[in-house]
Amino acid sequence: MTHNEIEQALRMARAYAAEKLPWFAPALYAARLVITDALPFPAGIDEKMRVYFNPQWVAQLRQQTNEQKTIAQLAWIWVHEICHRLREHGERAREKQTEHLLWNIAADLEINDAEWQGLERPSRALLPQLFYLPCGKLAEFYYHELAKLPNFIESLILPVWDEGSGVHGQRREWELPDDEPQAPPLTELEQEVMRRAVAEAIVRHKDRGVIPAGWSRWAEEVLQPKVDWKKLLKRKVRGAITIGIGQRIDYSLARPHRRAETYEPVLPPSLQGDFVPRVVCVVDTSGSIGERELAQALAEVRQVLETLRTPVVVLPCDAVPYEPVKVLTASQLLRLHLRGGGGTDMVAGIEAALRLKPTPDAVIVLTDGYTPFPNQRYQVPVIFGIFAPNGSSAAPKPPMPPWRESDVVVIPLTNP
Repeated sequence: MTHNEIEQALRMARAYAAEKLPWFAPALYAARLVITDALPFPAGIDEKMRVYFNPQWVAQLRQQTNEQKTIAQLAWIWVHEICHRLREHGERAREKQTEHLLWNIAADLEINDAEWQGLERPSRALLPQLFYLPCGKLAEFYYHELAKLPNFIESLILPVWDEGSGVHGQRREWELPDDEPQAPPLTELEQEVMRRAVAEAIVRHKDRGVIPAGWSRWAEEVLQPKVDWKKLLKRKVRGAITIGIGQRIDYSLARPHRRAETYEPVLPPSLQGDFVPRVVCVVDTSGSIGERELAQALAEVRQVLETLRTPVVVLPCDAVPYEPVKVLTASQLLRLHLRGGGGTDMVAGIEAALRLKPTPDAVIVLTDGYTPFPNQRYQVPVIFGIFAPNGSSAAPKPPMPPWRESDVVVIPLTNP
């Protein structure tokens, strides 16, 4: 096969996988395809979402089977590789400080037991039952169990694929540099947005009986915000919103009361005015905010949006506030670009939010806490959502008084 034929086969396989498993399409098409002889194994993936294929192996596979089976197997491998990034195997490996080859096997066992209709699993793919282990477990479980076996790696008959930093977190020589223009890397934030897009698609398809239980649980965990904004808004903000709306409505004879016929000949007035709640989310975009914090902030904004079922204004702020953005739908959040990267002053963001016309009924501030806090309360309720690594209670908080504990919500943030 020529290089062009190999590339065409790989792109056809990706499209085939996206057609058969449409919930994975956001990740499949976000991945960069790299064809290289430097890869000593059939396929791999780096932490920047670049999927590598060895062209000699692809050509050999085509010689051994027909075109349909070749596409079906390549499609399976496409899904296999992007699943490593969806499950954040590289980050989890670094957190546990694992041995790379043993972790590679454990990570494979986590994702290989899923049955994908229309795709063909290669015969050498490792499955939990080969090692007398149960299916449906996480890589950490398999790693712990396999580590108990003496000389496990050496005892394997088939060589273990080293699939790269996207699986075990350790960069390999065959991986492209970050500044490679032909296959630009995906940032952590872009990958987090991709994960959420896949999770949303899985949730939409889960009632059709085609999603394995493990992937349904994964999707629910990805989409689950750390704060129950529905409960919090109901308890704290709803009252303020009600008051704010109350100031904007009054009785009027412009439109008849819906029960006007009951009161005839008396014409009762009806309530008229603006019933839509106004909430502004001030999002910390300073240099101390990493991509994971920013992704979590967007998840919280999404929950506020879905709770209120009305548009929410997002106001990015580092040392200065930036142009506010009115967000109408959750899908709009996926395309949102927030300016920032400088110093930190959430007071400037809060005051910019309060200057908006019309005035908001409530302001939610999402920050890591490393900012000056207001030394006074405002007429409009302000809630601080403070990101805390691993749920640490030592996260910076606004001074109390004048602020109260009920004004602060700690948002646990698990670091990779």
